[in-house]
Amino acid sequence: MKKEESNEIDDLFDEENIPESSWFKFDKVGAKCGGEVVSISEKSEKDGMPAQRVFGLKQKDGTVVNVGLKKNSDYLMGRTNNVKVGDMLGVEFKKEIPAKKKGHHPAKSIEVYVKKGVTAPDIDAEFKGE
Repeated sequence: MKKEESNEIDDLFDEENIPESSWFKFDKVGAKCGGEVVSISEKSEKDGMPAQRVFGLKQKDGTVVNVGLKKNSDYLMGRTNNVKVGDMLGVEFKKEIPAKKKGHHPAKSIEVYVKKGVTAPDIDAEFKGE
C-alpha cells in the first residue's frame, strides 16, 4: 500500500467521521418524529430488546429516520397495522406512566398519527422533532 493510501485510511478512523444514528429515540416527553413512510420491516427480539415494527420515515431533507415500535404493544400495533408505504406517519412521546413494580422504569405512552395515502413534499415542522 502506498503511503498516501495509508494516510487516507488512517483519516477514516477519526471521531468526526462517525455518522449520526438513523434511529429516532423517545428520550423525553414531547419528542416526536414524522414523515412519509418509505419502508416497513420487522426486527426480531435481541439482547433484551422486544421485537419491533420498524418504519423508515423520509424527512424533508431526504434523509430516512427509523422508528421502532414495540410489537408487544397491542395499542401501537393496532394503530399501525394498516399503515402502508406512501402514508404519512407521526409518533409522539406523550407522557410517562409510573412503573407498576418498584425499581422499574416508567412506561412511555406513545401516540401514533396517520394520514393515509398522502405523499407530501414538505413535512410539517412539528413532526421533524424540532
